[in-house]
Amino acid sequence: MVLSPDPVLLCRIFFTLGTAVDLGGIFIPSFRENIMNYGSRKDVKEKRDEDQHNFARFIRYLATFQVPHSWFTHYYLVSVASSIFWAVQAYSNGPTFTFLASSSEPKSATVTLNHVLLAWAMMTAQGIRRLYESLVFAKPSQAQMWIGLWIIGMAYYIFMGVAVWIEGIDTLRESQSSGNLLGALDFSMPAAKTTTAIALFSLSSIAQFICHKHLASLKKYSLPQHLFFRSVVCPHYTSECLIYVAIATMAAPQGYVLNRSVLAGLGFVGSNLGVTADSTKKWYSAKFGPKSMEDRWRMVPYVY
Repeated sequence: MVLSPDPVLLCRIFFTLGTAVDLGGIFIPSFRENIMNYGSRKDVKEKRDEDQHNFARFIRYLATFQVPHSWFTHYYLVSVASSIFWAVQAYSNGPTFTFLASSSEPKSATVTLNHVLLAWAMMTAQGIRRLYESLVFAKPSQAQMWIGLWIIGMAYYIFMGVAVWIEGIDTLRESQSSGNLLGALDFSMPAAKTTTAIALFSLSSIAQFICHKHLASLKKYSLPQHLFFRSVVCPHYTSECLIYVAIATMAAPQGYVLNRSVLAGLGFVGSNLGVTADSTKKWYSAKFGPKSMEDRWRMVPYVY
């Protein structure tokens, strides 16, 4: 019996609302400048006559509630903690896992146990690597960001920590009923979908690591020169999106190409990074001249 809203639906609703908020950065310049932009991008301003409007003043008031930009690290702490928490809950059939299982509606198509565990492993690896990078590559900075972004970012990783496995909850329950969750794994030759997802995840993770290492090596607010940045302003954002495409592929229910819950999360990530990439390109153009941005795409080559 379903005791509360289906957790799959809740994940998708959260990601959809997050995407809608991100799109506000496209259609409402004052929202982008005061809420979504941080660090060097705070300097990006668009000419307009709305500064005295009540809404614009309200947005500027909200933006006064700031936290250090270094608190980005909390996102990845939450991500790793979430992955560990759900692994323990699923393996031990803990109370929180049981609650979600009782709240989940029966699925017409589920995810195999192998793919559930591999999708979880990918999300865990992503969280651990990003936590490492935020601790090792980060430089001391006085930059700040809106407190709402900090809260929403942590909420995102909480929901994504569920989204990567929740559509396979029926499989997990069936495997638990056998008394040996790990014993139900299939060690036969992996399917093409599995190898494709692993390859895409690995290559995208390596590319993102290289990008972050290069950015960390630069003098503050200088123009990246690495090969990956030659035609794309923010290739690390491109890599981030491809990582979630890989996870969505791995976590796809049987008969589906992509996991729709993770895909909704990708919409949230992609819209957020797309707005930030646009602000980054404008900042580079203002600081280094428009010619420095010629023939450079913001995030997706030949598209955006």
